[in-house]
Amino acid sequence: MKHRERIWVAVFLGLFLLDRLLKRAALAGFEREFVPGALKFDLFRNSGIAFSLPFSGPLVWIASVGILAAVSLMAAREFRAKRYALAGAFGLFVFGACSNLFDRVVYGYTVDYLIILERSAVNVADGMIVAGALWLLLAGRKK
Repeated sequence: MKHRERIWVAVFLGLFLLDRLLKRAALAGFEREFVPGALKFDLFRNSGIAFSLPFSGPLVWIASVGILAAVSLMAAREFRAKRYALAGAFGLFVFGACSNLFDRVVYGYTVDYLIILERSAVNVADGMIVAGALWLLLAGRKK
């Protein structure tokens, strides 16, 4: 692995750890309003799936684990083939998904903490998942 790829892995791990730290702060009761009515740090227990869609149950668990396993295998395949850009995109997705899946296993819900416009609740892991997916789309367009 080249120096640049090591840096990417360190960044992904750092984002994962930042997300875990912010989730602990939210669970401990830390609250702060940054922009009144627009951006707030507060605990939101997301029992739905992505974007708080109200789906739950064993099929959601099976689908979540299946998707995570498939994306992890794709990341490993790209890494072995030395296609580090694609491996990085998949890896970013995987690190974010692992953080949210950990929440579901331990707490029974995903810990969200950034409340946007008093309607949407997200976390750093959500951003990692979206960024990884966008990275994959952009990488696919370059081919």
